[in-house]
Amino acid sequence: MRILVIFLVASCIAVAGGALYVWYALNIFGACRNVVLTSIPSPDGKKSVVIFRKECGATVSDTSHASIASAGAPFSADKNPAFLSLASSLEILAWWRGNGVVEIALIPGGAREIRREQNVGDIRIEYK
Repeated sequence: MRILVIFLVASCIAVAGGALYVWYALNIFGACRNVVLTSIPSPDGKKSVVIFRKECGATVSDTSHASIASAGAPFSADKNPAFLSLASSLEILAWWRGNGVVEIALIPGGAREIRREQNVGDIRIEYK
């Protein structure tokens, strides 16, 4: 009976250790991070166009994104979803044309678009 208890305790420790290792490996090596490349404030200073790249490690290609966020606040891709997403790390050029229009320039044929919105709230997006 004592050997059975020792075996069960050792098995539980081994399973817990393995689960902890898998959790650690996924969080360190499998986690993506958003890298803000530039933030362009609107003329009135209330909003910003945020251009960022999502990096997920060597096994997944980087993606490029553009989002509208409140100026001066820390950027969060979860709170400010991208209105433009490209399946590559190509450069996205953006500028404001007044407070209600953002112009976006992309290299023609350079990347597959994952998402392309025409409006973000009351802000119109124009692609060149």
